[in-house]
Amino acid sequence: MLIDTFLIISTVLVLWLGWSTGLSRTFFAVLTGFAATLAAHKYPDNDGLNFYVVFAITALFIILIGAFTIRVIHFFYLNLLDKLLGAAFSVCVWFLIAINIVTPSLTSVPNSFTKIKDTVVYMNISKIIHSKVPSFKGYVPGFIKERTSEK
Repeated sequence: MLIDTFLIISTVLVLWLGWSTGLSRTFFAVLTGFAATLAAHKYPDNDGLNFYVVFAITALFIILIGAFTIRVIHFFYLNLLDKLLGAAFSVCVWFLIAINIVTPSLTSVPNSFTKIKDTVVYMNISKIIHSKVPSFKGYVPGFIKERTSEK
């Protein structure tokens, strides 16, 4: 019951954050981090200050592209669609993370007072995710495997 309550409250919070941020801002924020890090590592002379300069220039360039894209979305009155897609995307990502990583790590603690078999929301969402994406069915995070093999 405690895990179900956690999942419901966290899903509502993630839904609200996705709605308030929108898909385009979320996408460009993630893209900025990955692309700037990749560009800084791929730069031939990335010692010292050069790493940070390349990172900052790449991040600024992608942020400008993102700002332009967001202005175009606002211009064509696609705010509602952007917010709806942001909320849906955030909830889908949260379910994947919560079902496959967060909940198993909470319940794998040796003296845990919550058991997965006592949940309703978790079991139903888990069945749906594992039937639609079978590759997640056998996924167990490394730290949980190590913890359970030590017992």
